[in-house]
Amino acid sequence: MLISIGTRSVPKVTAITRAFSRYPELWMNDEDSIEFHMMPKDVRNDEKQGQQKDNFSGVSCNPMSLTETINGAKNRAKNAYEYAKERTRHM
Repeated sequence: MLISIGTRSVPKVTAITRAFSRYPELWMNDEDSIEFHMMPKDVRNDEKQGQQKDNFSGVSCNPMSLTETINGAKNRAKNAYEYAKERTRHM
């Protein structure tokens, strides 16, 4: 199972890996293993803040509405998936 994580936030990554480790029946069988891919450092400029756009999510670093938050989450998930898919293709 490939899990692509669209953040580099240590608490968020820890929560994701702990959640999957508690439910091995979701991913563990004779032929599968679990593989995590995190968002690369060069995709996002961590010095951006406030209303500056985050390249990975396509919305401001501090979304001001629910719509912007949802759009950012969708974009981040899609981009994280595409990144992981491309990365595994080249392995």
